[in-house]
Amino acid sequence: MAVGDARARRRAVLLWSGVGVLLLAAFVAGLGAMQRAYYSPSGFVEGFVRSIAAHDVPNALAMPGAAPTASALDRSGLPVGASRELLRSDILPAIRDVRVVSDTTAADGVHTVVVDARADGQPVSATFRVHQTGSVLGVLPTWAFASTPVGVARITVAHASTFTVGRHTVNPRAASPDQPAAAFNVSADYLVLPLAPLELSHRSHYVQAAPVTVTAASGHVTEATVDAQPTPAFTTAVQKQVDAFLDRCAEQKVLQPAGCPFGVEIDDRVQGEPTWSIDTYPKVRLVPGDTSWTTDKMVGVAHLDVTVQSLFDGTITVRSDAEPFAMSLSSVTIRPDGSLAIVVAQEP
Repeated sequence: MAVGDARARRRAVLLWSGVGVLLLAAFVAGLGAMQRAYYSPSGFVEGFVRSIAAHDVPNALAMPGAAPTASALDRSGLPVGASRELLRSDILPAIRDVRVVSDTTAADGVHTVVVDARADGQPVSATFRVHQTGSVLGVLPTWAFASTPVGVARITVAHASTFTVGRHTVNPRAASPDQPAAAFNVSADYLVLPLAPLELSHRSHYVQAAPVTVTAASGHVTEATVDAQPTPAFTTAVQKQVDAFLDRCAEQKVLQPAGCPFGVEIDDRVQGEPTWSIDTYPKVRLVPGDTSWTTDKMVGVAHLDVTVQSLFDGTITVRSDAEPFAMSLSSVTIRPDGSLAIVVAQEP
């Protein structure tokens, strides 16, 4: 009976030893999996990216070393005054298929982690720098970004005052108020998240810009220009005002209408009043100038009907002549109320 008890005890010890080994192996495996998922450079970066993919910007920027503080931006060589206006959840694209493609370690212990993903279906990639800050229980390392993972987009709006991203309209003057009030081009620096390209555009009644995409690189400044160009409505409105200006010129019963681009000199005696009309109106084509919209030289044709008497022999002649002329607009600006201010260039 004693021999049987001893054998039973040995079997129990062996059984529980096996269970202990299995539990230890499971613990070690779980610890390794947890370390890879949460306590590795790749896991740390992937957590940051997945917060962006979930459109949880506050959580992403709350991760160690992620906050774009003035000191963090300065250490990364980024503009410390960059606006936070584009760090918004509602303008982020749909980010899918996130995967870490490489993790390399430098001599100073800083890890460079490269992540690929798809943003609104388009491939994107970003590089992050991570370093160890300590450990949990002396076993699980903790990490932080060695440099801020955000980038800066230097956005210029040419020939307009705002740009649109998503449903959000942004005025660069709000982020950079020192620009002249009448500046024809405005620009400002904005903090932007990696792996989240933003589509910028502008559309108003008189000008519109084709969409342009800006993709930020962590720790870098990326430049983008929203180039607004005239809409057909703008050209039509200016054309109407040019036509009306020339019609008013044609109402003047003189050989050289004041302030107008056409006129003639006649050496003979004029009988009665000269009569002007416009045969061909110049075609307006707006181009951007340094401070406003302008036009290149435009060509038109006025028509003069006048009766003259020769000073040489007294004969009377009725003249009906086409008179080509050229003109240009030195400034076309859109007032805040939407009306147009047009200045006709004074031709030499």
